[in-house]
Amino acid sequence: MAKNVVLFLGDGMGISTVTAGRIFKGQKHGKSGEEGYLSFERFPNMALLKTYNVDKQVADSAAAATAFLSGAKGNFYTLGVTAAVKAGDCAASLLPENRPKSILSWAQEQGKETGLVTNTRITHATPGAAYASSAQREWECDAKMKEEADPSVMQCKDIARQLVEDEPGMSLKVIFGGGRQAMGAPLTNSTTTSCRRLDGQNLALKWQERRQSENASYAYVTNTRQLKDVDINNTEFILGLFADNHMSYERNRDVSEAGEPSLSELVATAIRRLDRAKKGYFLIVEGGRIDHAMHDGKAQLALEEMLAFDAAVATALGLVDLNETLVIVTADHSHGLAINGYPDRGNDILGTTFYEEGIADNMPHTTLLFTTGPGFNYSYDGTKVVRANVSGVDTRAASYMFPATVPTKMGESLHSGEDVAAYAAGPWSHLFHRTHEQTYVAHVIAYAAQ
Repeated sequence: MAKNVVLFLGDGMGISTVTAGRIFKGQKHGKSGEEGYLSFERFPNMALLKTYNVDKQVADSAAAATAFLSGAKGNFYTLGVTAAVKAGDCAASLLPENRPKSILSWAQEQGKETGLVTNTRITHATPGAAYASSAQREWECDAKMKEEADPSVMQCKDIARQLVEDEPGMSLKVIFGGGRQAMGAPLTNSTTTSCRRLDGQNLALKWQERRQSENASYAYVTNTRQLKDVDINNTEFILGLFADNHMSYERNRDVSEAGEPSLSELVATAIRRLDRAKKGYFLIVEGGRIDHAMHDGKAQLALEEMLAFDAAVATALGLVDLNETLVIVTADHSHGLAINGYPDRGNDILGTTFYEEGIADNMPHTTLLFTTGPGFNYSYDGTKVVRANVSGVDTRAASYMFPATVPTKMGESLHSGEDVAAYAAGPWSHLFHRTHEQTYVAHVIAYAAQ
């Protein structure tokens, strides 16, 4: 059986993103890229997962996370509840039968210690689904709930409060991420407006007061230096909130000791702390900013986040024993990123290509294209539709938005509905072996670690 389980979730990490990330990684090391592998692509077992929500062909992150963390599919934009709850239906979300336990709860009931690591807000869709039940994923703080037209939604707890006040969040040994504002903790930037508290609560302080009441050793940390100073061998609980909103993209991260730790550093600290658990542990790790860069149409940022995620997986593999640890790497959904146009072997994955026999307007195009999003740039010359000419454009610039075929009102690239891959190594990893429902992930973990 698996004494320990580490579940890695690359948010928005569809198969095309994995392929592009593999090529990008190789090219950064001076190779053509196509022949390489990401750290998890050599795992001995893999499968495909169907990501649809109960009410949508294409999933959002919250309902998808509910599926693989609770073993029950839900409706679009709901979090940690069954399909009996429609988005925004607070009353239905309060019914016990509509609130499935997550694998965090299952692990804790088995006596295992648990941890949660993300580079998004700790209350965001994927981490939130691990410990909270909410009819609306945006109810991360009370201010968001008070924006609703129906005042009865205030009967429900916001997601941040559930992390600190309810199980399984209360018993998490390690909590790492961003989102100080939703937690009511002191901010480093007073202009941040991600999700604020109107009730005046400082939930980070409340978490510390609970640890004190239990006479438990704990640490609350907000930067890399403080994280490094934690006495891992003598600290039971660690809460790390490293940003007011989401943590920074790896490209923009303050790498000084006063700044934010990398995802790899967070994973290493979490595993070293949880490895003390006599009955084993369950750790969830999300590389959540892959998805954010994809939404913005910035493929280069997304691929940099892919490599940071890949490095975090490699870090974990260097610390765990695969004879007793099940490691799973998967995604919640895909994105509409395509790799197009017969580029030559070794062509810059962030560059352009031109296949003379196949391109009707005789202009180059980027190898990477989005199906929807802010990169839509077409015009009409009176006789035909004309796309923007990318000749001479710096497509590797961090600010460059890759072309998209359909514009969106929100100015964001939308998710796509194809299956995502699951890669697995360790005890019972062979159970990932064909096309499965996304809910299957939770049940494999429960079986492997029982």
